[in-house]
Amino acid sequence: GTYKGNLPYFNGTTLFARHCLQHDYAGRRHICNSNDYGVFPGIYTFLMNGTQLARGPTVCFRAFQVYITKDQAILTNMGSTGSYFQPPIDTHLIDTLINTPSIMKCAFTCERNSVCRTADYNISTKTCRLFETVTSAGAFVADPTTNILPFNYCTDDQQIEPYCVCTRGNTYTMQQIFDQLALAPNISLSTSIISIYANMYGVYLGTSGSLSFLTYTGINSSYIPFSTQVTGINPTPDNGLGIVQYNANTSTIYKNIGTSTQPQLVSILSISSLVLPYSCVITSQYMYITYSNSYVYMTIHDLSSGSVVFSTPSISLLSNRPVVSYWNDTIIILSQYIAMEYTLNGTYKGNLTYFTGEQIFVRHCIQYDYAGRRHTCNGGGTYPGIYTFLMNGTQIARGPTACYRAMQVYITKDQAILTNMLSSGPAIMNIINF
Repeated sequence: GTYKGNLPYFNGTTLFARHCLQHDYAGRRHICNSNDYGVFPGIYTFLMNGTQLARGPTVCFRAFQVYITKDQAILTNMGSTGSYFQPPIDTHLIDTLINTPSIMKCAFTCERNSVCRTADYNISTKTCRLFETVTSAGAFVADPTTNILPFNYCTDDQQIEPYCVCTRGNTYTMQQIFDQLALAPNISLSTSIISIYANMYGVYLGTSGSLSFLTYTGINSSYIPFSTQVTGINPTPDNGLGIVQYNANTSTIYKNIGTSTQPQLVSILSISSLVLPYSCVITSQYMYITYSNSYVYMTIHDLSSGSVVFSTPSISLLSNRPVVSYWNDTIIILSQYIAMEYTLNGTYKGNLTYFTGEQIFVRHCIQYDYAGRRHTCNGGGTYPGIYTFLMNGTQIARGPTACYRAMQVYITKDQAILTNMLSSGPAIMNIINF
């Protein structure tokens, strides 16, 4: 207990800053200065002589661990106390685990999951929730019993999500991923595919007369026949599915009573909507349906009864197979190179930055990935192909120049998967491993 002196560290006294101190197997000293007080917030690494080697995340709060094995590096970080996480898309909540004994167990579970990039842990209920999205894309909601756990795989402050794609092994630009996907072998799918939705377990494929589920190992584990084509597929927050049958003028929500890898879909709500519904998206409150060849682009439906709660006002431009998606509090409709934004209750907000000029009869697809990158397909016109944009409209990548009204870009910590419908011939899937 004899006092020896002070270590070299940051100058100045910072009152009430919370700290954590840890030495790893080689004697590197990892320190957290909490972000609620202090001039130098974040995680820092020093040698024993006081030389600073590295700076990690700028957000930490009195508890973290850097653990390095021969095969992995694991950072468990108590990033924010007193908040629970609200993802930008309801379906980005991928699992809720009860009776999780500790925050460390919650962190390890998220780290080992191939798509989990954020977790939160309630210390009162011992509930661990796993999210697909990155922490920076969601919102923090005050709750004194919950901690948010961010998992940041970016190793450079200049290369961060969503500008780059950070995986367990490396960091890539979106253009680099598209370039690698272009060199990957083509996996041929059906020639009759019209709509696609991908998740961590596989892809749902809508055709001219069926809905099927194909795992990434090639197992077709679910099949439902229909009398007409399935033009829209989107998930529900409870692991179900919503589909649109274009020529049948119906939209249907299904509950999954099976498993994620072997879904068994049971219809729980059918909406006989306006003529020629084309696509849909489902939140925890509403189902949004868009229409082809219509001056009314979208209707909003109550999930309990299917009744219409709002219709967008008629506009002068006739729609052509408009697609719908959402991110946080904004609904996006893309039709003929016009990308329109609405609030969740249907109020028009304005247009997104996209390609200029009206393109008649161009078929589109729009999809957001885990970090909020917007992947779009133009199935013709002046700018054909797949493009990727940031939320502010900045184009960051161009993928294949051929696509046709259905595609999905799905990125895990270990793989990137592109499923792409073409205007002729079979749809194709390309997979690369990181």
